[in-house]
Amino acid sequence: MNKLFFFLIILGYNVSYAQQKAQTYLWTGSYILHPKTGDNATNADTLVIVKTADADPKGIPAKYESDLVRWELTSKKEGDKDKKIIRRFLFDVENNENAYEEFGWTDLHKSGKMNCIDGGHFFICQTEPNTKVRFNKDETYFTKTGIFGIWLHYGVVELQKIK
Repeated sequence: MNKLFFFLIILGYNVSYAQQKAQTYLWTGSYILHPKTGDNATNADTLVIVKTADADPKGIPAKYESDLVRWELTSKKEGDKDKKIIRRFLFDVENNENAYEEFGWTDLHKSGKMNCIDGGHFFICQTEPNTKVRFNKDETYFTKTGIFGIWLHYGVVELQKIK
C-alpha cells in the first residue's frame, strides 16, 4: 500500500510538472505578424517570445501574485529597445479575477481552447486553427492560424508561429 501511495504522489508531481512546462513553451517562439486583411504575403513584423524570470511578488500588485510566470517579447523591427514583459491573462477564480470574461471566453479557456497573454497595450491569444472567434456578441474574427492579437490603436492581427 505504501508503494502505491508513493507511486501516485510521484505520478501526480510529474503530471503537474509536464503541464507547467507545456504552458511555458506554449508561447515561446517566433511569430510573423500579418495585418488583419488576412494577406499572408505581407508581414508587418516578426515577434520573438522567450521565457524570462518569473515576476517578484514583492514588486507587483497583489492581484497578479497568483501567476508570476513571465515572457519577454521583442520585435525584430524595433530590436531590444522595445522589449515588453508579458504575462498570462489573469484567471484566478478564488480571487474573482477572470480576464477572459470580458470577451466571453471563460468557457473556452476552461476547456483549454483559448489561452491569452497580456502586454498592457496589446494581447495575443491561441485557439484552434480555422476558428471564428467571437468578441462578446457583436464582433467576430476568423483566425486561420489559431493565433491572433489585438493592439491598442491598431486592431486585430493574425500571427503565424514559425519556430
